[in-house]
Amino acid sequence: MNNVLKGNILKGLGATAAAAAILIAAAPAFASAPAFSLAKPNSGMSVDSFDPQVQVFNRQNIADLLHARSVSVVKFDTAWNDGGDATKAFDALNASDQSIHLLREALKADPAAMQLLARNHIAVNQVVDIAPAGNGAVQLYVS
Repeated sequence: MNNVLKGNILKGLGATAAAAAILIAAAPAFASAPAFSLAKPNSGMSVDSFDPQVQVFNRQNIADLLHARSVSVVKFDTAWNDGGDATKAFDALNASDQSIHLLREALKADPAAMQLLARNHIAVNQVVDIAPAGNGAVQLYVS
């Protein structure tokens, strides 16, 4: 009976150790996910920078998103307060249908990107642009 009790204890310890090992192994994946925050209104990049940024699809921007330390989610409709800048940004967006489509299709084809967006309650069809901001920061423009 004593050996049976020892065997049950060892089995329990083995299961606990295995569970702990799984959590420890998964910790870097959880720790490396970028922190998402909602950008303040009127915090979009300059329209002169946004125009060429949104008109060209760059696959590297998806990698930048996946490896970012922080992601600032910029709502397109509140990114610029100046009437002239907002109009220019809207015009740039309208002229960028193809690049936005390519970006969304590339996101859909990347399971890690789709998981990251889903975890942060962002639908892929909301994504307008991904703009690296330096030092591990990314601006994610959504409609």
